[in-house]
Amino acid sequence: MKIHSLWFILILVISSCNLPETTSISTSSPTAAPSVTARPIPTTTIPPLALDVTPLVWFAPLPPLAIVEGRNFTGSDDFMDLFKQAALWQNAARHIQVFKLYGEWVAYKATDTQLRQAVEDIQRRGIALAVEAGPLNASSDCGQGIEGFAGTDECLKIAQRIKAAGGTLTFIALDEPFFFAHYYDGPNACHWDAEKIAKEVGEYIQTIKQIFPDVRIGDTEPLAGGANAQAYTDWLDVFREVNGYDFEFLHMDIDWSRPNWTSEFTAIAQHGRLIHVPIGIIYTGNAFDKTDEDWISAAGERVKKLEIEQNADPDHILFQSWHDKPDHVLPETTDFTFTDFVNDYFIDKSALGFKREGLGANLALGKAVRVSSQLTDMTGTLAVDGDLGTLWNSGGDPTQWIEIDLGAEHTLQEISVTISQYPEGRTVHRILGKSATGQFVELIMFDGDTTDGQVLTFTPVQPMQGIRFIRVETIISPSWVAWKEIEVIDAGN
Repeated sequence: MKIHSLWFILILVISSCNLPETTSISTSSPTAAPSVTARPIPTTTIPPLALDVTPLVWFAPLPPLAIVEGRNFTGSDDFMDLFKQAALWQNAARHIQVFKLYGEWVAYKATDTQLRQAVEDIQRRGIALAVEAGPLNASSDCGQGIEGFAGTDECLKIAQRIKAAGGTLTFIALDEPFFFAHYYDGPNACHWDAEKIAKEVGEYIQTIKQIFPDVRIGDTEPLAGGANAQAYTDWLDVFREVNGYDFEFLHMDIDWSRPNWTSEFTAIAQHGRLIHVPIGIIYTGNAFDKTDEDWISAAGERVKKLEIEQNADPDHILFQSWHDKPDHVLPETTDFTFTDFVNDYFIDKSALGFKREGLGANLALGKAVRVSSQLTDMTGTLAVDGDLGTLWNSGGDPTQWIEIDLGAEHTLQEISVTISQYPEGRTVHRILGKSATGQFVELIMFDGDTTDGQVLTFTPVQPMQGIRFIRVETIISPSWVAWKEIEVIDAGN
């Protein structure tokens, strides 16, 4: 069964240093940005926090940006409110050591006033300033319009605007140069070897340090496609061999559909500690999440999967979004805002994620399952892990089934199933239920044309009582039978 990834599509769109209007404009001639008149930072600036703490915590919400092809959203509505002195994220701000701005916003979208306001408030709070930047220069035969190829000129513009706004750039997080110069296989692909990429990045670092000599520069790369843990441990070693020094850090942007992403991240982190390069992880929800609650809850499940289930301790933690959600970063006192998520992470990680009990809870989360068949790395448990980025794949054509044991009899108000299917076409699915000791009875049959990612929902007229087992059977489908998620919602009585 062929599986499409929304992640790969979106990662081409949200390039922090690429032009937002179109990907066909050469990075060697960026649009001129308005100059910023420098002025002193207010005397109330708090001394910067120590930057050798573990974990080092980064915050990078998406600012309002132009709607363009492939990005039909604008970023968090209240982004600029973060930079008001009385903004309600004082507690969250105390947990954050680094605030990362998107290069696209700094270079082209932020007005003089907006950039100065952001820079001054970030530094007033004692938070270090960072940007994302694509370091590679496109050539005449490759790199045009590809993430990571924003070019030296654009990134110098970013640094110059921040300096003119009175800011000190402490960190630059490179925007996935290795992946997109080596692995990317679309239009204008370069397919450079690691040595050439390392040399290009080293030259960029020398240039940018002419403006900020003490800036710390690390890399951000996607754990996706053919780029596995070994590829990134080798990349770190090649960079050091070519340039004679290490990256300051490596941040991993995870393709959450990879079944073994936790073990891959752990392998990279172990190598990083051997060579003294901090390894970080970017926690996000899904590009297709419809609400802030969905996005924050999905991100929380990923925190638990890595840090609680695998007992991992990333060196850097990044709360970042390049998706439509969350719409709201403030206030930190309201559930499912971005700053509330930061606070909740430090209060009790085990409480993160989707609701597991009471009215509206998903009773299927983490419950025992049986399946007709499964692929080795796409097991039945992945259909009840609360993560739409993973899936159960039977590895076969219909008829196939998956059965969930809710652990006890419950009263149910809704059952929804999220399809993983390619190609699209007619499918027939049955949802059955039974008590602890009874026989399965059909609750609903879905018969019609369906597509990948579609959600089928059954809401009975009256809540169904005494249900312990749920079975989803697929009788007809043009693809192997697979489900991204099965949710069984508690009626609460």
